[in-house]
Amino acid sequence: MESAMKHAWLIMAHNEFEVLRLLLEALDDDCNDIYVHLDRKVKEMPELSTVRSRLTVLHAVDVRWGTVSQLRAEFLLFETARQSGDYAYYHLISGTHLPLKPVREIEDFFERADGCSLLTGLRKDESYQETLKMHRIHFFLKHYADARPFIRRLSQYAWRACIALQKALHITVHKEDAFYKASQWLSLTDDAVRYLVASKKRILRKYRFSFCGDEFFVPSELLASPLKEKVRNCEILLKQEMGRAHPGIYALSEWDSLKDSDYLFARKFTSADWQ
Repeated sequence: MESAMKHAWLIMAHNEFEVLRLLLEALDDDCNDIYVHLDRKVKEMPELSTVRSRLTVLHAVDVRWGTVSQLRAEFLLFETARQSGDYAYYHLISGTHLPLKPVREIEDFFERADGCSLLTGLRKDESYQETLKMHRIHFFLKHYADARPFIRRLSQYAWRACIALQKALHITVHKEDAFYKASQWLSLTDDAVRYLVASKKRILRKYRFSFCGDEFFVPSELLASPLKEKVRNCEILLKQEMGRAHPGIYALSEWDSLKDSDYLFARKFTSADWQ
């Protein structure tokens, strides 16, 4: 039986286009519209297509890890989808996600989600991470993860010096705000997306100088809103093994065990493992 719900799948991608094509193929369904944001740094646009889903490809934001540019790309996806369709859920995922369940089984799962926005790893993070990322002012992040070693080291040195100066001078921002953390990969209801989009200007100003604000802004803003009772933690949304700074890569040999798990998606995958 075809699901009555319509879903918007919002995909952020910058490489691994073979994996992205597999992801599109897996999500290609009449109940799904798919929106892909390709990092503006992508020079050669990949050929992407669907058969049953409406596909929209955006190529607008120069996304830099850890910076507010990640929020800008997410807002662009939210806004474009809301203007283009009427959806029960908006799912933000990466181009290196792959579903572990058939698309209709995933749709059935959200039919039973009681109209709640679902996040993974939701927690109140009163820790060094919150103090560093949300209560300090972060400069020099644009090239923090630059591929050029000298530029990367120079940026990180300047960033550390700036943070050390703020500690020495006891500079703290957003003292009165409560911050919650979750994975940036999540599934939001239309009410939640509408609320965030309406608050876009304030949110971008508030998180402009945060570090990895994409992990904080959705849970923090929704849990401080009238929608807080409709926000849930849901660990089975995504299986992801986090290393010190970046997620691990699942090998093709692990595919059978991943499919047998309760998770809906896993991340991340690389086509280099398939050669």
